[in-house]
Amino acid sequence: MTNEKAELINTLIEIEERIDELWEYHPENPNRIDVESEFNDLQRTAILLQNQIDELGGDDEDRI
Repeated sequence: MTNEKAELINTLIEIEERIDELWEYHPENPNRIDVESEFNDLQRTAILLQNQIDELGGDDEDRI
């Protein structure tokens, strides 16, 4: 297989993966993800996690 053909195949694979990702949110997908709801849920979770981190205190230089 030539490099050109391999690059074209890889590009096609990337595009197909992106199409699959976008379908998750597409209006015609009956099982689509509600972006606003997902966004709000993630924001609430981030706030809860930040509060838990703050309650643990300690040094901001702590490493996992």
